[in-house]
Amino acid sequence: NENSESYITAAILAGLPSAYFAIHAKQLLAATTCILCLLAAIAANSAYATTILAMDIDKVAADAEFVFEGEVINSETRQDNSSGIISTYITFRIDDIIKGDYSGDSVELKFMGGAFNGQIVQVSGMRIPEMAEQGIYFVESMSRDLINPLIGWSQGHFIIVEEDGVRRMRTAGNQPVTDVEPVSSIPPSIKKPLSVVEGNTDIAAGVMTESSPIMIQRALTVEEFKSRITDLIDN
Repeated sequence: NENSESYITAAILAGLPSAYFAIHAKQLLAATTCILCLLAAIAANSAYATTILAMDIDKVAADAEFVFEGEVINSETRQDNSSGIISTYITFRIDDIIKGDYSGDSVELKFMGGAFNGQIVQVSGMRIPEMAEQGIYFVESMSRDLINPLIGWSQGHFIIVEEDGVRRMRTAGNQPVTDVEPVSSIPPSIKKPLSVVEGNTDIAAGVMTESSPIMIQRALTVEEFKSRITDLIDN
């Protein structure tokens, strides 16, 4: 859909201002090949929007094909043989499925970028889940080959932290999540207009947070957060 295409194009760096590459190659030819492949990807997607749009949490929940609680159990960087593009493949153990039909106990998601054989590719706004990270992930599509599989990038990426034996929720930008409120019913005349976001720390409208990470005790527990997301999906 149109929103999905905007995410893809943003991540693919439709123009160098939208993203940057830091490539350290052992051989100049290898680095040049990688750059040319990435520029080809840019050209292929230049017809679409070049930014990531802010989303309501209602839309994040509604448009995600698969929403799950899980933990990162493997991270592997590979280079595509035909295109030369480097991507990081993250394997998650699935602890709970909040939305979607999936029978496996683990799932592998591909994120563009990473380090491979001396080459480093970084995509501005991309935050790749780290080893042993636990979280709740909103996957845009289980079948499409996206640059960032999480819908809205950071807007579909929530991390679980344990504080005093209680598992609580924070955003990808390390802000404690204190509540989740639907905003789709707000009349357009008074709703804050959607804006452009950076991708790695922005939060969907309707997600209430504390500004300081030290306030994690005020954050929703994992079960409270999942209950609110389930309510959004059901309604």
